[in-house]
Amino acid sequence: MSSFSFLALSWVPGTMDRVQFTTAGRRYTVLLRHIEQTTVHAVSDLYLKGRVILQVSAEHHAQLMSTLALQVRAVPA
Repeated sequence: MSSFSFLALSWVPGTMDRVQFTTAGRRYTVLLRHIEQTTVHAVSDLYLKGRVILQVSAEHHAQLMSTLALQVRAVPA
């Protein structure tokens, strides 16, 4: 059985196809199309508010943090 986690996604400034999230002290940038479960409501909230929180499986979360990541940066302490 898969566990789930929540990701707070926000736009990468100046883009319309890239979002970022922070986890474990690092900020990851991924393409919007790689985010699982981008329902109409989630995308609407992202466009309207600039931020959305989505529930993703542990497996997909791991993929986003590795092979799908376009950029990984340490978050300043």
